[in-house]
Amino acid sequence: MAPPDPGPLPPADLVSRELPIEIIDKGTRLVRIHRSELDPIFFGSSGGNRFDDPTRQYGVCYLARTIEGAFAETCLRSVGARFVALTFLEARSFCEIEVTAPLRLVSVHGPGLAQIGATGIVTSGPHSVAQQWSSAIHDHPAGADGITYRSNHDNGELCVAMFERARDRLAAIGSTPMLSNRARLGELLARYKVGLG
Repeated sequence: MAPPDPGPLPPADLVSRELPIEIIDKGTRLVRIHRSELDPIFFGSSGGNRFDDPTRQYGVCYLARTIEGAFAETCLRSVGARFVALTFLEARSFCEIEVTAPLRLVSVHGPGLAQIGATGIVTSGPHSVAQQWSSAIHDHPAGADGITYRSNHDNGELCVAMFERARDRLAAIGSTPMLSNRARLGELLARYKVGLG
């Protein structure tokens, strides 16, 4: 019996396809949850996250369009867990990241999936598949600044995997410890029906 297909890889003709680009305007604010001791704008290249570069030549910064999306992607990774560890939250902060010049992102959601020959597996399947898409999009002649995709843990929310070449168009507006606003944290826990553990 053949092993299951891990998902569609970038087609050979992707380099000649027109990418589905969406513009993020100057002044837009994105949200990031980060380790409090680190700079909020961080481009990782560990290879351990969904759209990381598989060859570790460029870094990727993960953001969300809303605080809900940031919380879902950062704090709900243990699928089916009914609690978020208090120690995990104690070590993290929220930060708004302002876009200081327009950004061009490839839509890896909605009709954008069909346009590039992908499926939702890219954002919900094996990281090895998503990383090959990241590399192909990064190296495409369109020179996009990153990828916008649906959160794997709340597909009503849009997230952004920003390529390192966009670093100079992002500015941190303020970083706040997650536990400093208990009302906001309570709303997020209630939304996802999880408690503190």
